[in-house]
Amino acid sequence: MAYESIQVHDIVDRAVRHVWSIPEFQRGFVWKATQVKDLVESLWLRYPIGSFLLWKSEGNRQVQSARDAGVPYLWVVDGQQRTTALCILFGRKPYWWHDVDEWNRTLEKYDIRFDVEAKEPPYFLIANAVIKKMKAPRYIPVRELLNLDTNKDADQQKLSNLATDIKRNGLCKHMDAMEVYTRLDRVRRIRDADIVTVTIDHELEDVVEIFSRLNSRGTRVTEADIYLGVVAARTPGWIRESFLPYLRELEDSGYAISPNLLFRCITAIGVKKVRFKEVDEAFWTSETIQSTWQRTKDAWKSLIGHFREYGIFGSRPLPTENALVVLIALIDRFREGPFNLMLYWFLQASRFGRYSTSSYTAMEEDLRDIGEAECLIDAVRKLLSRLNHNTPFDAEDFLRDYGDSPFGRFLLYLLIYKQRALDWDEREQRIGFEGLQALADFRPQWHHIFPRKFLQGRVPDDKVDALANIAVIGPKANIRINAQSPMDYLRRYKITPEKLRAQFIEQDIQTCTIDDYEQWLCKRAERLAEAANAFFAELKVGANV
Repeated sequence: MAYESIQVHDIVDRAVRHVWSIPEFQRGFVWKATQVKDLVESLWLRYPIGSFLLWKSEGNRQVQSARDAGVPYLWVVDGQQRTTALCILFGRKPYWWHDVDEWNRTLEKYDIRFDVEAKEPPYFLIANAVIKKMKAPRYIPVRELLNLDTNKDADQQKLSNLATDIKRNGLCKHMDAMEVYTRLDRVRRIRDADIVTVTIDHELEDVVEIFSRLNSRGTRVTEADIYLGVVAARTPGWIRESFLPYLRELEDSGYAISPNLLFRCITAIGVKKVRFKEVDEAFWTSETIQSTWQRTKDAWKSLIGHFREYGIFGSRPLPTENALVVLIALIDRFREGPFNLMLYWFLQASRFGRYSTSSYTAMEEDLRDIGEAECLIDAVRKLLSRLNHNTPFDAEDFLRDYGDSPFGRFLLYLLIYKQRALDWDEREQRIGFEGLQALADFRPQWHHIFPRKFLQGRVPDDKVDALANIAVIGPKANIRINAQSPMDYLRRYKITPEKLRAQFIEQDIQTCTIDDYEQWLCKRAERLAEAANAFFAELKVGANV
């Protein structure tokens, strides 16, 4: 381990010249403009900005967006965001930022200015349209001050000319030209600020372990972030060219899942394990990973298609994501098996919180069952044997607080979607659809049938937010409740008896009084329980499970 003190301009220069680079397991630039502004202000105030962790690797690791045969001398393990932010402040593109147009847009967005007249914070501002149009040089682009001239004499002359120009424009009235020059020079000296770097030469696995223990701006690196590096080293190019693009493809389809989850789908299919440290290194070589990777993508394609048949257009409404890993393995193992039986297990596993505690142990138990099963029914029987799945739904299940019941909300949506319910606005669209196309990011609104303000203080609190008092409407429906006559909205928005029945609401609601509410609530809860039991029975019809 070696320590070195280097100056800010050297950090930028090394990033530009490919002396430093970024391993593939690093994320892209994610800092906001305010963070870049805070960085330069910290340097101006001579506040520490933290040390940089560098990795000296003897091997040829996968570099982000590599475009030449050169191998960088050092890799930035911790400090990528700060290094890139410094390059932005200098207006110099780091080597790993290959899209020139995107870089130019970034410079425009991250246009940080120094307020030469400011006597108290903020000394630096993010330029808006008004600031950019000002002719008087009060707000000076930081990159102009940090990149004046490599020739010291010429550098000083340009800064002196700028100070004179500022005075000529009537700014800094309480300062003479030399004081203005000194103020500008203080910004320029940011280039010479000393930064401590720590260089390590450990093996990759040790480096990602070190990385995992570091906190960067309060964000904890996940286990999957670490293994991105391990896999990138074992299978050059696969992370950059296949894995990350497919994550974006899933997100475009409505499934904004984490790299962690997708990794576990791969290992679940390939080796029936979800603990990354227990996966043999040989699994991640290009010779073995490709076939499992293709099977994983095929299983996800199949799952998305089947989910859409039941109105599930994305991952957002799902009560749990962990169960997806086992469901993907189940689809991969029994691709031709009926999906309704798989969905039955998935819903029961979600209902009983199969993976809410000791999830890795439970997942690997279920993966072993799937691997040993001879057919889908055999596999589902084994999976269900750990769940009390024969317990029927009753009214109490729908009298729970909807806010505390992710599974209850999800089930309510599935039941209403199955009824082909129409939205409660003038467009007459089916819940879950927008025009002729499924909404990949459909977000149902949980509408209180009897308005919350109408009920509060008049019925017990636990009855106000009960699932049985919730209707599912579309994200664009805008139902405004009249405080004087709250239930009048049913008539005003022309919510027909057919629309009400599709949500398991009888027409007699329009004549209900506050004294009738609790009885009405129990009746709807009973209807929902009956519908849920019928739905689950339909999913497993013909299968003795």
